[in-house]
Amino acid sequence: MTLFPSRYNYFYKINNKYSFINNILTGAIDFIENDIWNLTVDNKFEEIGKYPLSNLIERGYFYDDLKKEEYIFSELYRNYIKKAIKRPVRFVFCPTYECNLRCSYCFEKDLLSHSNKHMDEAMLDAAIDSAQKISKDYSGEIKSIELFGGEPLLSKNKFLIKKILDFAENTKAAITVVTNGVNADNFIDIFKSLSKQIDMFQITVDGVKEIHDKRRKYASGKGSFDEISKSIDALLLNGINTNIRINIDNSNIEYLPDLFDYVKNKKWFDSPNFNIKPSIVADHSSLGYNEFIIPEEELLRKLISVYDKYPELEELFGFYIFKPLRHVLEIINGAPNASPKFFNCESNIIELNVFCPDGYIYVCPESIGKEEFAIGSFYPELKFNEDKKGMWSKRDIFSIEKCTSCRFAPICGGGCSYSSMLIYKKNMEPVCQRFKETLDVFMELRGEKILKKFLT
Repeated sequence: MTLFPSRYNYFYKINNKYSFINNILTGAIDFIENDIWNLTVDNKFEEIGKYPLSNLIERGYFYDDLKKEEYIFSELYRNYIKKAIKRPVRFVFCPTYECNLRCSYCFEKDLLSHSNKHMDEAMLDAAIDSAQKISKDYSGEIKSIELFGGEPLLSKNKFLIKKILDFAENTKAAITVVTNGVNADNFIDIFKSLSKQIDMFQITVDGVKEIHDKRRKYASGKGSFDEISKSIDALLLNGINTNIRINIDNSNIEYLPDLFDYVKNKKWFDSPNFNIKPSIVADHSSLGYNEFIIPEEELLRKLISVYDKYPELEELFGFYIFKPLRHVLEIINGAPNASPKFFNCESNIIELNVFCPDGYIYVCPESIGKEEFAIGSFYPELKFNEDKKGMWSKRDIFSIEKCTSCRFAPICGGGCSYSSMLIYKKNMEPVCQRFKETLDVFMELRGEKILKKFLT
């Protein structure tokens, strides 16, 4: 029998009896006896005997004709695009580039010297009018409005924020607020009446006071922990959905248990409006590492060592922050399948329209303030640059030559578009994450646990 292995197979030997196998394209995940899998790897299909080889074919690990895999790839892509283009357009309002903190890992430092740092009322009116016009090209419905910065909740912005909230209320759009939180309690009066409309306030807390204050501080050097903690108290007291984001890197990951204890003592977990999740600190301008930003598999290994000592943290946080693991996590947590992604993020389908105080529209929040990455402008008039839109929307794993031979391409999507533009000065170079290395560490340290779950 002549069979061809899929280009998208990943496997890892869990123990002396079983191997974990995963087809990146179809999302199939299985455990197979090593003796059987070794025969398939060596193309000794005739020696497999009674093992139902048809299962491996049906689940996409092997083909009698590789054109079948190309067909499946094309069909999955077409179906994904159909769903993706129906995703509602989202609007992000960035009323200022200014910020009251000077966080150690901030990716927006250059914004502080930008010549146009603040929106005035006329510019905000133009942004709101543009959002209404853009939405008509889609469903006509505005489903999501986000406040972003800089720091949106500066006291001098309160009138602008109230105007954005009035717009959100009139359109019945879900509201998200991305804020450092130091001044959030002073905005409760204009947010509490919309508490049911607020998806979340996202506030970053990087550890207990001693750790957080070293990373997220004012220009004076004063820490921000106490003000942020006070704001979280006020938000939860008023029934406003509040999400703590913990930006983790090599310098604070070991202090997660201390923050967990603090949150428990504050009784924030008792609130149905509270959530807390870690996020990985990344430098999108570099492919290198330093003492704080380390390879993802090393960060994963450190996180698991914390989890081994504090199992309740693994139950709370899990591993979803690691992109190379998400398709596996979705399946083992009960999803019927895990669809390929084909491109990296929502910027590649122009899902976000970020209105900024320089009058430009961006699709990637991290690129704001850099005019060369804008897709158009809304002030003094609304106009788009189709070439700039194409710079984002035409980037997928079909257009990036190096992705066509990579087994992880369907879940990597070519990596971060913005990183590619920063590092390579063009958008068609992949920015490769360490998918195999991260998967290998996960299987090394959690493979037996996953196997046990599958077998019971």
